[in-house]
Amino acid sequence: MFLPKENKEDVDDWDESDEEIDRDLSNSNWIGKAVVQIQKMCKHINDMLKRTTKGYFTAAIFLLGYAAYFIIAMVHDFGDEPSVRLLVCTILGVIIATRHRIRQACGWLFKRWYGAERFSDAHRATLHKARFFTRWLMYGVLTAVSVYVLIDEGRKDTNNLRSLPGLFLFLLVCLLFSTHPSKVNWHTVYWGFGLQFLTALLTLKWKTGQDMVLWVQNRFDEFFANSKASSRLMFGETYMDHYFVFGAMPIVFLTNATLTMLYYVGAMQFLIKSIGSFLCFVLNTSPVESMSVAAGIFLEGITSILSLRPYLDRVSKSELFLIITSVFASLGGAYLAILSTIGVSLEYLIPAMVVSAPATFAVCKLMVPETRNMAETYKELAIGDEEKKKYTNIFDAAQTGATSMLALIGNVVTVSFAFFSYIEWINNTLEWFGDRVGITKLSIELISSYLLYPVALAMGIEPEDCRNVAMLLGYRIGINNIIAFFKLTDLKINKAKYDNYMLSTNWTGTITRNRDEVILDMWNVTLKHGFISKRSEAIITYCLCGFSSCFTVAVVIGIMYTLLPQRKVWISKMALSALIAGNIANCMTGCFASLFY
Repeated sequence: MFLPKENKEDVDDWDESDEEIDRDLSNSNWIGKAVVQIQKMCKHINDMLKRTTKGYFTAAIFLLGYAAYFIIAMVHDFGDEPSVRLLVCTILGVIIATRHRIRQACGWLFKRWYGAERFSDAHRATLHKARFFTRWLMYGVLTAVSVYVLIDEGRKDTNNLRSLPGLFLFLLVCLLFSTHPSKVNWHTVYWGFGLQFLTALLTLKWKTGQDMVLWVQNRFDEFFANSKASSRLMFGETYMDHYFVFGAMPIVFLTNATLTMLYYVGAMQFLIKSIGSFLCFVLNTSPVESMSVAAGIFLEGITSILSLRPYLDRVSKSELFLIITSVFASLGGAYLAILSTIGVSLEYLIPAMVVSAPATFAVCKLMVPETRNMAETYKELAIGDEEKKKYTNIFDAAQTGATSMLALIGNVVTVSFAFFSYIEWINNTLEWFGDRVGITKLSIELISSYLLYPVALAMGIEPEDCRNVAMLLGYRIGINNIIAFFKLTDLKINKAKYDNYMLSTNWTGTITRNRDEVILDMWNVTLKHGFISKRSEAIITYCLCGFSSCFTVAVVIGIMYTLLPQRKVWISKMALSALIAGNIANCMTGCFASLFY
């Protein structure tokens, strides 16, 4: 029976005093008396155990049970990948759960060893000098490694060095668009560029580096795959026919529920402080913006923004610009499965996600430099503990995290529908205007194949492939990178047909080029848009691993409006700049792919 609305306030204030409590047992039967005595005894035992364990009795029971399971699992089959994964996750979980105790213990040991809680002014000055010389030593080492590698790559194939001018050209463009050129932190720019060089070297040239990234990515894929059962239950077996609405979007509910739980238990705060502290030292950036780029390696754009949701109200303009740009410059995890099914090689996709990340720092800190005092910024970012106070327990955190995304999902779907409609209308309008002057199938993509030709050339693409590569960049910018990858697959199929044709004719077969088409004369087969070389395919694949498209701008801006309505005007003004920054970061990744091909 539902209570009247006017009694809701009374219902919210219920406590034990409103209930009838068994205090007088004189009129109770023997069953009631026995039950009450058992309840009292259990309560007494529970209170005693709580006092003895200082409130950690339940946690101790679970801990002992897990410890027994962990020992059995290690003894049973240690050495294979699942057992190593269990060991790593257990160690990480223990560190997260006991992070405050570890910090207190480290503080106690430091005070015991040093005799004070903090370094003296003289010792702090010494540490500052040591840090100064360490950084310059790192400058020298990075420069020496870079010069050696460039010379070595140039000796192998001078064509690989054609992208070097393009790298500096992209950085120059960013500087020309800078909002505060005099405020640029060149240390951040240098090491953003340097880290991209190092990650490219490790992931493009080092097989172990690729395997490590792939292992982490597989763990994310396994987790996100659990949403398929829910989509199938809620929307039926044919939900894949409408994957964007019934497959991709509901993942946001699962993701945000999980992230909220991780914030509740303090795991996200730990990750932000750990990864951020390393990047802060190397790049001189804040933990939140550093974590946004790191999260973008594995998480989709929407998810990476949501992972930083509690921090967004506190970040500066420079940090927010980098957070938004990191969405455009990254690819995300769930799309690997989609792209691999359409023929895109994971050999290229995995390294591309890592290599693009550091470029975001260099590009963004040139275009929108930090103007706030970094010491004050770090102080303001010491937040996150209040997130736990918002929820009753971990289940409340999960439910709140999931339901809070309802408005966001509606915003994304609505904006997406409108934006795709406008893209189609623009292309139809361009085709109509083109027909009036004898230009067939005029579109955003055709125009971009000419406009973006210099960009393709700057990445070290062979001149004969530049128009096709520029067209793919146009598809990515005008629509999205998934469409561009579909078009790239068509070019790969055309290249396979051409190779088979030449092999079957012992390399004597003739071809005819007709505008953008290649005709295999002896087979009378037309290859629409022709084909590109294997080298150009690798470079453009790396470059396309990012959501730097007008469609993504519409989606992300809609999300940011929901999360930060008070910054709506500034976000709208900087949206185009963030799109340009994301594309430049991806093009720099293409340059490194050209360098190390």
